[in-house]
Parts: sequence; C-alpha cells; structure tokens
Amino acid sequence: MDTTIFKGMIMGFILSLPFGPVGIYCMELTIIEGRWKGYITALGMVTIDMVYSTVALLFLSGVKEYIEKYENYLSLIIGLFLLVISLRKLLTKIELKDINVDFKSMLQNYLTGAGFAIVNISSILLIATVFTVLKVLDDGNTFPTITYMEAILGVGLGGTGLWFLTTYIISHFRKLFGKEKLIKIIKIANATIFILALAIIFYAIKKIIN
Repeated sequence: MDTTIFKGMIMGFILSLPFGPVGIYCMELTIIEGRWKGYITALGMVTIDMVYSTVALLFLSGVKEYIEKYENYLSLIIGLFLLVISLRKLLTKIELKDINVDFKSMLQNYLTGAGFAIVNISSILLIATVFTVLKVLDDGNTFPTITYMEAILGVGLGGTGLWFLTTYIISHFRKLFGKEKLIKIIKIANATIFILALAIIFYAIKKIIN
C-alpha cells in the first residue's frame, strides 16, 4: 500500500504546528479579526510549504549549498521583521475589530502569510530531512512524479487541516472570553513573538560571527 500521501500529511502537520512566531501571529490575528482572517493567513504559509516541499524533493542537491550559505542572514532578516512587528503591537493600543470578510483584506492576509513563510527558506532542509526519515521515496512507487505529487498534496492537506482546526478552536474561545481577557492573551502572544524574535536574531548573529 502506498502511504506517501499520509507521510506528506505528517510533514504538513509538523510544518504547521502553531508554536513558532509566525504561527503565534496567525493565532493572534484569529483572535483580533476572526477565524477566516487567521485561516487565510495560515493558508499563505501552507502554500509556501508546498512549494518548498517541491524544491526539497526535486532540487535539493542544487540548492542545499545556497541555503546553508545564506541561512543565517535570512534568519536575521525574519527575526528583525518579527521584532519590529511585535514591538509595534506591544506599544499600540489593541482594539478587537468587528469581523469583516472581503476579498481585498483576505488577499492581503494570504500574501502576508506567504511572505512570512517564503523568507524561511531554510525550512527546505527540514522538509528534506523529515522526508528522508519517513522514507517518502521508498514506497515502491515506480512513478517518481506521482510520488512527489502525493507527498506535496499530503503537505497541503496536513497543513490546511491543522490550521482549520486551530482557528476553529481559537474562534470558539474568542466568543467565550471577555474583551479584556482576549487583549491580555494578545499582549502575551506579542511578548512571546518578541522574545522568540530576539532569540532568532542573537542566534543568527552568533552563527554569522563564528
């Protein structure tokens, strides 16, 4: 039995676990502007995960050296970007917005999520490593192209499924909590992003200097 698509879903789950700074940003957006804004932003990230999965499967040997060479600089850029965003939000008064779904704002959210994810090009190495551990190419499929497509489809299904559940749970709690508690949660989330951003920056600078 070909289990490639299920292995791809495992990869999608791993990449979409909402514990990193970008995942926290999506959860915060869900609290402030509603479920669909947070979910569409997460879909932007999942799309890039699928693109990077394709690169990892097809062109790893050609891009590995490039990624390793510039990984620390890219990490520094995304760390500074997250630092600025989190600091600005910490210093700004938070107001919960009325949920308003329109195409323009949804497109902006999608592109924001994709923009966050595309900077983290080093995730290609993580994807390649996990695919290797899961033996994605060892399922006995005689058509590599089909195997690649199944793996990439699995990444998309795993990521979109996890974020669909995550944003649903968060939006449910949004209705249960009062405004003041939600604002406190958002402040904690931004403080967490700020700390994680500092850690990313210090680590990247350390690696660049060394």
